[in-house]
Amino acid sequence: MDMVNPIVLFVCFIVLSGPVLIVAGIIDMSKGSGTRGGILTVLGASTMGLVYWAYSAISHMNFSKGRVLRLKGRARVARRALGDGWADDATPDIEGLTPWQRTVLGEAWLYSAGMEHASVPAFAKLSLKLSAMGAPSELLEACHLAALDEVRHARRCFALARAYSGLPWSAGMIPELSQDRPQRPSPAEGDDWSRLVRGSLLDGCLGEGLAASVAAEVSRRASDPVIRETLAVIAEDEGRHAELAWDVIAFALERGGGTAKQALRQALDALETQRSPSLPSIPGVDEAFLARNGVLPQAELGRLMEECIQRTRARASSS
Repeated sequence: MDMVNPIVLFVCFIVLSGPVLIVAGIIDMSKGSGTRGGILTVLGASTMGLVYWAYSAISHMNFSKGRVLRLKGRARVARRALGDGWADDATPDIEGLTPWQRTVLGEAWLYSAGMEHASVPAFAKLSLKLSAMGAPSELLEACHLAALDEVRHARRCFALARAYSGLPWSAGMIPELSQDRPQRPSPAEGDDWSRLVRGSLLDGCLGEGLAASVAAEVSRRASDPVIRETLAVIAEDEGRHAELAWDVIAFALERGGGTAKQALRQALDALETQRSPSLPSIPGVDEAFLARNGVLPQAELGRLMEECIQRTRARASSS
């Protein structure tokens, strides 16, 4: 009989112990054991807080994110699921990692996998929009090639998440995709050309340009050859996707006239709001450990973000 993976047991314990302790504490307090009940309740809340703290930090980490899938103005990703179909055979070295370290890395790569997976329909949507606007075949071809890149990125990230966590993570549904219907844009959003330019500059030129820079930098710092190779490939691909965004802007400026040019000026103003958040540290892991495993330190992320904003501004201003 196969033994249960200890990392799976650890994850289940962390996730379930918080609510169980809180319930036990409430029951004890209702029976008159206020001191013990209070201690159990505090322990339960602390455990749940630890999990939420780690998730909050991980969900804003600088892992590769690909092109954002926006539906009705909000970023969307697939539901988490267990199963097959979204992982290659990559296996990082997990020897010597504690259960908590594996949990953190598994969660980080799972978050990255979800974002990479969402980039596939994001490029499909971009292709449809470009088709509707009479774009040349080269742009449509580049969109579909980029989507295939994101499929490979997602497979690799899911494989790493599975290896670290010990759980067979996969991509679930994105129900919002079937609910997405064309809406009348608000006056502030402008016409189709305006939205195309704004999205290409912020999500493409800046977002994917930053993803390329971060992946390249952290690839040089990663100690695991599998992580290093993964991030090097992602860096090259995301750099190419950023160039696609610049090509889309050039097309929009040529066809969209004054409306597209005005949208570009407005998008440049919005660059100043694109800053990396200040993140709390994750208990039990330090920045050196994260850097060795594919996550750039916060200070370095801020530096690369600022450099990417300045490069994007300079290039867009000359368009």
